[in-house]
Amino acid sequence: MTGQRFTGRVALVTGAASGIGKATALRLVAEGASVALIDRQGEQAERAADEIRAAGGSAKAYACDVGNSAQVAQAAASAERDLGPIDVVANVAGIGDTAGLEGIEAIPDDRWNAVIAVNLSGPFFVCRALLPGMASRGRGAIVNVSSLAGRSKSAMGGFAYSSSKAGLLGLTRHLAFEYGPKGVRVNAICPGGVDTPMLRAAGASRAASPEEAAARNARTAAYQFFMPIKRLSTPEEQAAAIAFLASEDASYINGVALDVNGGLFMA
Repeated sequence: MTGQRFTGRVALVTGAASGIGKATALRLVAEGASVALIDRQGEQAERAADEIRAAGGSAKAYACDVGNSAQVAQAAASAERDLGPIDVVANVAGIGDTAGLEGIEAIPDDRWNAVIAVNLSGPFFVCRALLPGMASRGRGAIVNVSSLAGRSKSAMGGFAYSSSKAGLLGLTRHLAFEYGPKGVRVNAICPGGVDTPMLRAAGASRAASPEEAAARNARTAAYQFFMPIKRLSTPEEQAAAIAFLASEDASYINGVALDVNGGLFMA
């Protein structure tokens, strides 16, 4: 760990109740930040905040579905009222979906819309709520969590997931271009396989049929075969990359999509 890079700073992390989001919140607090934990699982987010406060850190939880613009606006305003102006944003909240693996015609509107709402509209809503304040203060850093799927395609998910994560990279680049001159950097990370509840939910044990389970096992085996580092990432490894991009150690890095996937995708 690299010192206290966020002392005196306030961070907001979405999807903070578990997985990469929780690991990111813990990392930023360990480096001195006060953190707003945003998650639609409000009770889990509150438990994570309790854990942070019990260890002497500063954190407050807010129940919020990032796919709902009104909830995002309210949570952002509450976080700034309670903790102070937001300096760092980590847009981690995301959902997976396997709809369409058997063909695009199998994707119902509601499943497409749900994935886009959380994975792409959610970060947009958060940025819309907080970027103007950051720009007015002349400083800030935003890190969006895209995916290897956004750089290439998803080995485990469906059309909506890949589309949402690719769209998030486009949003990242455009925001970086528009707000870099105003002192706000916007970057993204692109994880591969990470041992999180979302990945485990896509495992063969959750398949709806023996045929689907076999297909999931085949995709997982192929995925692992091509991984140069022969293991899944930990959430903490992704959190370390997020913390780097959000810190002044990355003060001249803006608009990048940082691949954090063990070499599975190289560019």
